[in-house]
Amino acid sequence: MYLRHTTRRKDGKVHTYWQLVRSVWMGRKVVQQTVAQLGELDAQGCARARALAQLLVGRATQPDLLTPGTAEETVVPVRLDQVRLERSRRFGDVWLGWTLWRALQLDTALGSLLPAGREAVPWATMAAVLVLARLCEPASELHNAETWYRQTALEDLLGVPADLVNDDRLYRALDRVLPQKRALNQFAMILGDRVPTSD
Repeated sequence: MYLRHTTRRKDGKVHTYWQLVRSVWMGRKVVQQTVAQLGELDAQGCARARALAQLLVGRATQPDLLTPGTAEETVVPVRLDQVRLERSRRFGDVWLGWTLWRALQLDTALGSLLPAGREAVPWATMAAVLVLARLCEPASELHNAETWYRQTALEDLLGVPADLVNDDRLYRALDRVLPQKRALNQFAMILGDRVPTSD
């Protein structure tokens, strides 16, 4: 995944819009799919994006995973005619979304706003599923429950079995989150003040 921008001229001004993009194979060629629209980022927005990226990776720059000498060289023979891929699942987009969710401390905020009761899956976790579905593949709650969730690695990331994610539970999670809209907006404003705006 990477950031891409497009520019548009409107009312005599040039506007730059940012997108989070991933490359996927479509037949014999690679095409770019937009994962999320980030909108316009001013200098402050760019600084916050850099600060968030640094927060996510824990350092100013990510180390090169392919640098020679970083791992012992081991040769393993593989018989390609006996290798098969089973139950492949989407990982990159949901992992990024879940990482951002925790970096923004939304898990903590919703955990306090939606305290756990007798439900099998905490409402804060179901709220995360709703948001990640909206980020990665906007669709109906029925589609998210019956198809999308089962095609992702969220079952492993969240520790929630696919049979516990259904459309009824997702709709009930929406009903629980909606009354917390004002509190979530206040949390977002406080969080925005905490993120550094300069290097």
